[in-house]
Amino acid sequence: MGVPKSVLWPTHVFSDGYFYGWTSPLICVAGIIQAETKQIAEANLHSVVASPEWGELSGRCGCHPVILGFCSFDLKHTLQPPRLEFYENKQDHDIEGNLILIYYRQPKHELMQFYSLDVSELDILPSQPNRGTTELSSTQGDTILMHDFTKPSFGRAPALNSLVLHQINAARMLSDMVERSNLYHEATQPPVLPMVTRGDLTSDFTTQFQTLRSATARAMHFIVSHLRNISATVEQFDIRFEQASFVHVQHSVIYSGGNSRSVTTISRYVKFYNCIWLVLNDIIIGIAFGSFICENHQALSHLLQHWVQLYLVDHMQRALLWLNDWPAGLKLNTELSQFYCHTLLGIISIWGQILRFVSPYFPAMFWTVGVMGCCGMTMIISLFFDALKFFTAHLYLCYLLVATTYRYLLGFIGSLWNLFRGKRFNVLRNRLDSWDYDIDQLLLGTILFTLTAFLYPTVLTYYSLFAMTHLVVIMLQAILDTVSALLNHFPLFALMLRIKDPMRMPGRVTLKRTKEGTLMLENQPAQFSSIFTHYAHLWSRLSSHYHPLQMLNLLVLGRRLTPISRALIRFSMITDRRDVSSK
Repeated sequence: MGVPKSVLWPTHVFSDGYFYGWTSPLICVAGIIQAETKQIAEANLHSVVASPEWGELSGRCGCHPVILGFCSFDLKHTLQPPRLEFYENKQDHDIEGNLILIYYRQPKHELMQFYSLDVSELDILPSQPNRGTTELSSTQGDTILMHDFTKPSFGRAPALNSLVLHQINAARMLSDMVERSNLYHEATQPPVLPMVTRGDLTSDFTTQFQTLRSATARAMHFIVSHLRNISATVEQFDIRFEQASFVHVQHSVIYSGGNSRSVTTISRYVKFYNCIWLVLNDIIIGIAFGSFICENHQALSHLLQHWVQLYLVDHMQRALLWLNDWPAGLKLNTELSQFYCHTLLGIISIWGQILRFVSPYFPAMFWTVGVMGCCGMTMIISLFFDALKFFTAHLYLCYLLVATTYRYLLGFIGSLWNLFRGKRFNVLRNRLDSWDYDIDQLLLGTILFTLTAFLYPTVLTYYSLFAMTHLVVIMLQAILDTVSALLNHFPLFALMLRIKDPMRMPGRVTLKRTKEGTLMLENQPAQFSSIFTHYAHLWSRLSSHYHPLQMLNLLVLGRRLTPISRALIRFSMITDRRDVSSK
């Protein structure tokens, strides 16, 4: 008895006839041809293989399909093994002998079903910049190992690899083309003229659109790149423009690619409709919430005016006056405390007058925000983000003043500490070296340290007030940024496909034994964690930036607290622009 052979057999084939498929790496059967002679079956298969429609798929299958042999069934419509006569060896093989029959369900290409060894083959996640580098490194490593003469070489048996899965994915399309060839006695092709004309018109329109877009992008790149760092609304408009460009380009690629249903095409299809669904749902939620804002813009404006005046102006002024009056028995430096109090009170009072001047326009502002809900809920969140920055601009200015003073005072105290230890910072070597100071330098350092010790509690007190206030504002901005990022990149369409048809979101393949005792190749759906992988990346970036220990370290050292850059929590939709252009 020879080495057992594995034969992949489709579950829907239960008729006698000439079976055809691929011979390497495994024997993969695509279907049968019911013909009178082998020559007729080979002629029908050859007409399909020579057609341009099959030419689009042949490159991914490794080799052309051939007539493998003749099959006959004793029982119809059951998973009982057939009798196979392979023309390769001119002898009969029985399933209990040298063959291991593995059944599989042919994926329906019109439903975009396919088999996959890994969920990463279906590139549906937005922005995976390191993927190409990883693949290149893996390829280089495999090449090095292949040429390693110290590694013993062992003969490898044919395995179920990506090439076999490509053949399985193309089997349904091949069998459909063979059936059409049998019905019409020739490979039927769709009309060429309408497709070419439509493709030419689409290509011309796409070229004109891309030229106009490139010229506009070059003219406004400098302005938009700077405004994006200032305004969240401009950033959201840029995201909408990117989504519109992505939808336009992918529409021309998806709907002008013929009947080819490769994994790349399916990935673009999922990304395309996921983007459309996200925008539509964002607009629906934005219109609903915007309608609520428009209907209640008067009440909301009165409420905002009261809160702004109470919490951002009155409470801050009372807190400064309370600190200037030696709170809880804490005796601050009188002159420095009065300087802080008068300066910061002046900034808050001026901004309070500006807020009172613009308060009559609050109803119009809320009505405008509600109308902008037609652009999506993310646009409303971006407007709220910019409004929060505007209303707290005086607190940010006060924070910058007290934080700068506190940071320089800490640096001055550190220099005095090195002076008393007999150390000096070496700028050239970036280290502390021993140094002998004169008595005059030590005396001057003692006097300055005494002055600093008396001034430090006052500086620390005012810094603590505005640092905590700025920290609250940063947390509010972090919440708005997080919600906006989740709404912009939620995998809604991919999640729906995972629930509705798991074969359209495969994770890997497994072999299971059926009740009849035969082996069945089945698809395992992708895990939900793999669909939300980019959310894990988003959470890691947010948690690393807003980590409590890191925030505490910045507060203690007096360094500036800033919200996370929106570029770090933005995932680009146009990740395959080079692929699109190459096509």
